[in-house]
Amino acid sequence: MGCRRARSRQGPLHPRPWRPDHGDQARHGPPDAPADRRPDRTAGALQPAPADEGGRARGAHQAARGHTLNVWQVLSGAGPVDAVSRQALAFRERFRGWGWGGRDVAAFIDPRAKGFEPLRALDPAPGDRLLIHYSAYAPRLRGVLDLPNRKLLLSHNVTPARWLWDHDPPIALQCELGRRQLPEYAARCDVVAGVSLFNGSELGSDIVIPPIVDLAWVRHGGQPPQSHVLFVGRLAPHKRQDELIRAFALYRRRHAPDARLVLVGEPLNDGYLRALQELGDRAGNVVFEHTLNESELAERYARASAFVCLSEHEGFCIPLLEAFAAGVPVIARPAGGVPETAGDAALLDEDRDPSVTAELIHLAAGDRELRDELARRGRERLEVYRPERAAVALRAALERLS
Repeated sequence: MGCRRARSRQGPLHPRPWRPDHGDQARHGPPDAPADRRPDRTAGALQPAPADEGGRARGAHQAARGHTLNVWQVLSGAGPVDAVSRQALAFRERFRGWGWGGRDVAAFIDPRAKGFEPLRALDPAPGDRLLIHYSAYAPRLRGVLDLPNRKLLLSHNVTPARWLWDHDPPIALQCELGRRQLPEYAARCDVVAGVSLFNGSELGSDIVIPPIVDLAWVRHGGQPPQSHVLFVGRLAPHKRQDELIRAFALYRRRHAPDARLVLVGEPLNDGYLRALQELGDRAGNVVFEHTLNESELAERYARASAFVCLSEHEGFCIPLLEAFAAGVPVIARPAGGVPETAGDAALLDEDRDPSVTAELIHLAAGDRELRDELARRGRERLEVYRPERAAVALRAALERLS
C-alpha cells in the first residue's frame, strides 16, 4: 500500500503470490542432507521393532505393550501456555486415540506445566519413535540424537537474534545458538518437518505438520464496538508492538478518539514492557494484559473490531486462526509464515507506514461489507487447518519413520 493508498478496496484482499522472505531472516542456510533420509517406501501399519533378547525392564510405557507404537515427544522446555507445549499435549491426545503409547519429556519444565516428565525419564525401547519439538537452543537434547531410535524433528522456528540483542542479550544469545544448532540437529534426524512450509523450507523440507488447534473456546463476537483493536502474542521486539501503538495513535487521532488497543501476551522482560507502556501512555487508551484464561481471552476476541499483527517473524501465528474463529477482521504483515497461514483471509499490510495501518484499521472496523467478506474467508481458512487434517499430516510424517 503506501503510495498505493488509492487502490481499490479489493486490493488488500488479493495479495500477490507469496515468495519466501525468510532468507534475510536466517543467518544460516539449510543443511545439505535431505529432509527424509531414507528412500521412499510404502508406509504400512506402524509396528515396534522386536525387543532385545531377554527383554529390558523399563517404565510404564513397557507395561502397555498392547500399543501398536510408542512415540516419545522431546521438548527443550515445557510451559503452561506456550504454543509448543500445547502442541505436544494435543499430539499426545491424538496418539492415545490411535492406540499409541509413549511419554512426553522436557529438559526444563515450568512448575505450572502439566503432562511432562524430566528429560531423564526418556527411556525408549528399540522400536519406539522419537518426536523432537525444536523451538530453542537445546544442548541437553544432544544426547537424544545419539539414541538409535528413528527420529522426527518438527521445527517450530527460532526467533532471529538480531531482534533481541538490544533488549535481552542472554535470550538473544540463546536464539543465535538455537538457529546455528538447528541444521545440525536436523541432519541427524531421519525425517524433518515444519509447522509451516516457511519453517520446513529453512531446512530443505516440504513436510508440514500444522498445529492441532482447538478453537471451541472462541466465541463469535457478532457486532463488536467499532474501536476495539486487539493483538495477542508475546510482547517482544520482533512482534513490533511499538509500530502497532504508533499506528493506533494515528487511528485514534483521525477516526476514533475513544478507541482502545488491547495487547495480550507475556512480555520479554520487565524492561521491555515498561518501554512499551511508556509508548502506550503517549498514545492513550492502550491496555496490557497477560495470564488470561480461555474465557477471558475469548471475551477479548468477541469485543474486537480488528486484530492487528505487524510481527517481523512468525513461524505460524496461531492467533490468526483464533481471530478467524471469532469473526474478527485481521490486518497482518506478510512476514515469515503469516501469508501461508492467513491465505486470502487477511488484509496484508506491506508498507511499514503507520498511516497505512491506521487507515486499514479504520476500514476493517467500519466497512460492514468488507468485514463480512473477511469473516467468510476466515471460515474457509479454518477448514484448511481443521484438527482432523493436521492429525492426518502428523500421522503421515510419523509413518515415514517405519
